[in-house]
Amino acid sequence: MANFLHEGDLPDGALAGATAVAIDSETMGLRLGRDPLCVVQLSDGKGDAHVVRMSRPGYDCPNLKRLQIGRASCRERV
Repeated sequence: MANFLHEGDLPDGALAGATAVAIDSETMGLRLGRDPLCVVQLSDGKGDAHVVRMSRPGYDCPNLKRLQIGRASCRERV
């Protein structure tokens, strides 16, 4: 079990073999659009956690965005 801290984006290939990914995010407040995104936490359920500290204001994180878009067809409602 390990925690990995990444600055600005996930590294290439992180979580590539995962069949499911749990995602949590932290913002500076509760109002979307006003309060900036600070951290995104991801896990594939195998014990490791990837924590991405977001780079503001640009949020340039192509690997994280690619992971989200690739999973869009697999989302389940809770």
